[in-house]
Amino acid sequence: MTTPSITPAPLDDPFYYLRNMQQIIRFCLTRYGDLWLASERDQLAGMLALSEPAQGLLVRLVMRKGHLFRLNKLVYAEIPNVTSALHELAGAGLVTLEPALALSEVCALARREECVQLARHRLPAQAIAASARKQDLEEVLLTGPAQNPQPLGGWWPHAPFAVVALSCTALFTRLRLMFFGNLHQDWSEFVLTELGLQRFEPVALSEHSRPFQHRDEVNAMLALFELQERMQDTCAQHVPLPAPVACEWIEYRRHKLLFQLGRQAEREGNTALALAHYEQSRHREARIRALRLREKQDDPAKVAALAQQALNEITQPEARISLGRILQRSAKKAGMVVPAPASPAVPVSHLPLPKPDSGGVEAAVAAHLANEQVCVFHVENRLFNGLFALLFWPALFAPVRGAFFHPFQAGPADLYRPGFADARRELIDEGFTQLAKGEYRALIMARHQQKQGISCSFIHWPALPARLVEQALNIIPAAHLEAVFRHLLLDLRHHRKGMPDLLELNTATGQYRLIEVKGPGDRLQDHQRLWLGAMLEQGLPVSVCEVSWLPT
Repeated sequence: MTTPSITPAPLDDPFYYLRNMQQIIRFCLTRYGDLWLASERDQLAGMLALSEPAQGLLVRLVMRKGHLFRLNKLVYAEIPNVTSALHELAGAGLVTLEPALALSEVCALARREECVQLARHRLPAQAIAASARKQDLEEVLLTGPAQNPQPLGGWWPHAPFAVVALSCTALFTRLRLMFFGNLHQDWSEFVLTELGLQRFEPVALSEHSRPFQHRDEVNAMLALFELQERMQDTCAQHVPLPAPVACEWIEYRRHKLLFQLGRQAEREGNTALALAHYEQSRHREARIRALRLREKQDDPAKVAALAQQALNEITQPEARISLGRILQRSAKKAGMVVPAPASPAVPVSHLPLPKPDSGGVEAAVAAHLANEQVCVFHVENRLFNGLFALLFWPALFAPVRGAFFHPFQAGPADLYRPGFADARRELIDEGFTQLAKGEYRALIMARHQQKQGISCSFIHWPALPARLVEQALNIIPAAHLEAVFRHLLLDLRHHRKGMPDLLELNTATGQYRLIEVKGPGDRLQDHQRLWLGAMLEQGLPVSVCEVSWLPT
């Protein structure tokens, strides 16, 4: 069955948010038809059969926080008869008109002055000041033995407001997860947005590329998010460990949660539990955190051996910096001699300049270096990231499982996961083949024109004009581009930052320079040193320009 397309509704339609939600429901019912229970499908289909005001009110409630709402707060211009819409929703089992409430929930819904009235009703023997703080009123009201939930009238027969409860929260939470692939995004990111203002690369959403293939996988993701919420309210030792999942991208989330549990346990001072969580997790930072804990309690020689083993197995340069430091510290404590890693000799120039009235230090250096033959662009991370995206566009938007959940993504959801490159090996190799054959210039320029304006995680279009792309491709050798792209692929999350600030292109000599600019008091950071070292190792002309301001 073909998955229906989604066309965002225009914002001038009073029910634009409803139109968008209707399309999301149809999209998920079709794409994941086999993953819904019959009762869930019936409830979603039944919602789509209700009157427009009733559907609109339901979506308004779903988009609000919580599941309990004061009736007098439900005021929407496009829904003139809220009471009628609520009764229709109640008949469909989507809301409850007189829900059972805990007294704490009644207090949360009431305003301060209403809590005064409630306290005077329930505690007639006590003197309740009209100016009492709501926090104090709640404390007085909730003191004593717990009582079973009951409708609002049971707590307060003459309450000045009525309460309605959303009865389908779990259903719409499942829908949100299946559409977005996470619960960090809320409905407002799509339902309340005219996404027609943006353009997205169409990705074939095939049966094979469905992120969720089995209902158990959806349940596993919901369980992971539930555990993550529990972490906010309890200590790490009371959060049960998530069970392994036979799905690679969900299993990655599980290992990330194990790492987060370890961090929480560490902050709580429970070192043994933190270490246990770290050593069960395959998250890239877990091994480093575990070694840092072991530094404080284990024999230094043992820690040094573990750090060396990790260095032999881990290729990400950022992680290797931390591991190398642990190795040096532990080896020194153990009386061992471990050679420090060689630092590249970065060419450094010193440039005294008059301090400009406006603009940054990079702009001042660019203006100083530019002339009729030399063009200087402030590119920082934007040029090479953009060229990378244009060359490897088919890989970025490949229909890999777990990468694309809906048609409005600026990049794959697995962009920063460890297996990103392996899952697209053929497409990435094809990009490097284009570089080797010398066909990449025409390809990149053509894609720059064809894809212009399409949302892409690696491209900031205003910073990537055709003139810059063309001049850079004409001068920067293919071998240098390959070196940059291969280093980028080692760790896309961290290496997309830290590249040199300026690109100097000499149109007369056909040469170029990359320049990292440092103003007074500024120093190189680790991720910048990594880029400088990688570029120097591959023969790229890169240097650091240290600027000082001339006295005025």
